[in-house]
Amino acid sequence: MAIQKLAVELDETIRQTRELVTSVNDALDVLMSKELSDLNARTTAINQIIIGLQAQDRIEQRCTNISQAIENLKKCTIEFDESKCADVWKNLSLDELSKPEMSGISARIPHGEVDLF
Repeated sequence: MAIQKLAVELDETIRQTRELVTSVNDALDVLMSKELSDLNARTTAINQIIIGLQAQDRIEQRCTNISQAIENLKKCTIEFDESKCADVWKNLSLDELSKPEMSGISARIPHGEVDLF
């Protein structure tokens, strides 16, 4: 049940991340629109970006809490075998998750650059 809840929470984090991206894209669309006055476009885009930043803060809090939940699950599991569980990561499609040497790579690249994997 606890692992199932973890999966549900990760799905919700994915949904919230998708909404964040949509909010930023909508703001960019407004800024590029020729139908709105410059002031109106900037005001609308600023509001959409603020909503997106609030979503990012919420996503960060969710990820921190999910990480804490995983640590607590590890403590609760008496027969937790780290070596067997490590294999779970090997079959994932995202290199940052499946290859240990890539773990956390986005934190080690200069900020402001787009992460392209």
